[in-house]
Amino acid sequence: MTDYEAVAADTLNIVEKYVDSDGWKPWKQSNGLTMVYKDSSDFDGNVYKSWFELDVSPDIVIDLAWDIKKRQKWQSCIPSNDGIECIERINEDLLILRSVSVPQMKGLIGSRDFIDVYGRYRYPDNQVTVIYWGSTTHPSYSDSVKGHVRGHNYPSATFFYPVDGNPNQTRGLNILQLDGRLRPRKITDRFLPNLQFDMFADIKKVLKDMEY
Repeated sequence: MTDYEAVAADTLNIVEKYVDSDGWKPWKQSNGLTMVYKDSSDFDGNVYKSWFELDVSPDIVIDLAWDIKKRQKWQSCIPSNDGIECIERINEDLLILRSVSVPQMKGLIGSRDFIDVYGRYRYPDNQVTVIYWGSTTHPSYSDSVKGHVRGHNYPSATFFYPVDGNPNQTRGLNILQLDGRLRPRKITDRFLPNLQFDMFADIKKVLKDMEY
């Protein structure tokens, strides 16, 4: 039986090391999101780091990222009704999720499904919150479902930082690395960074629609 709490702890430890590591190369800056990248230490691919600012409190952004039903409504890369399923709740801050992606790049990339630990942790010393995830296994979905290719999320996360003197502003930092089982690799290198920019645009849109 998988020790999901141990998997989660390892995932968080890995993303924390990426945050403070060096050797990053510039990739792209657009619409308030800046991205850099380097070779991943976890697989034969890239890990991407990006950062952003939003003019809302961290609690609002964290709620949108953590709440499954809300994520399905604003995140365009997943189906709006059944894109995320909570397979098992380990505790209030650790879930096992199955997520499904919609086809990308005009159908060139078919739908993927992922089985992940999905965790939340608030650092007690500086009020920073991190939501982190990484692939695992679960007996409910031992194989990929027909019509989907099983992808693999290597340790990834979003850190949400409060801004001193401005409770209605959030600084965020993303660590993202994913193997979508795509060949050649250059397709992944093109698709994955664009996915991060799309997600940032999605969350800005939902905040605007909510009139924050």
